[in-house]
Amino acid sequence: MSRDAIYVERLVSGPLDAVWERTQEPDEHERWDLRFSEIDYLPRAEGEPQRFTYATRIGFGFGVEGTGESVATNEDGEETTSVLSFRSDQRRSLISEGRGFWRYVETDDGLRFLTEYNYETRWGPVGALVDRLAFRPLLGWATALSFDVLARWVEDGTPPAASYRAFFAHAVARVGLALIWVYQGLVPKLLVGHPAELAPFRRAGLGSVAGEAVVALGVAELAVGVALLVWWRSSWLAYLAGLAPVALTAGAVATDPGVALGPYNPVVTAVGMAALGLVAGRLAGRVPTASNCLRTAPDG
Repeated sequence: MSRDAIYVERLVSGPLDAVWERTQEPDEHERWDLRFSEIDYLPRAEGEPQRFTYATRIGFGFGVEGTGESVATNEDGEETTSVLSFRSDQRRSLISEGRGFWRYVETDDGLRFLTEYNYETRWGPVGALVDRLAFRPLLGWATALSFDVLARWVEDGTPPAASYRAFFAHAVARVGLALIWVYQGLVPKLLVGHPAELAPFRRAGLGSVAGEAVVALGVAELAVGVALLVWWRSSWLAYLAGLAPVALTAGAVATDPGVALGPYNPVVTAVGMAALGLVAGRLAGRVPTASNCLRTAPDG
């Protein structure tokens, strides 16, 4: 494999037989692997490689189909390797052909389930650039996330569909909450300097430094939004980012009850942010993550 090959490894606390079945049986494989939406084995004569077809549904009706075969399976003591090749003749597929392997290594700490694969691209220099900047990193991340979903299925019985529902619910809640913080800090405070942002400081007798105070608050809010995305699995940060607006809004309403009477008022926004924060905080440490996988091959 070249240095650009995708490598993913996950230590699974479960038996080889369970992992083997859920990676080698098409109906089981489809359930946990984000890279494929359909896998079908073709009829095989004795002694021939196992050929198969696959399909990936990217979205909006767009899909890619291809074929492949299991060209070798080797069992050597406590280590089993399944070698695959795959290709797609569709011009819309960035991948033209590739090859790789799955390896299952039994250790005292658990089962090392790992893959390494590489592929050739289409579309000339443009395809190579798209692959390097976006497609290959995304494919590696999807492989790692899928491995973690598989491991959870084997280890604690969490069905892949439940893992993915939790993953996307957390992502929507966290990104939505982060965008609100970023918008509130960046647009009305830093870019526009809206009069409504200055009013509370002037009422508090800070008119001489109201502008500077708004800028400082905008920077702080922007930092919270970015932090929510950087520390993706932090529960306490999600709770804090969701509940802090409730306390701030309560103070604003106590000072001027009229702010709670208009359309799209701070009270409504605070309630929505609290709901997003509670969902994101509750799910943050429980969702599958690609970070649980090793992404570079260990020495030796």
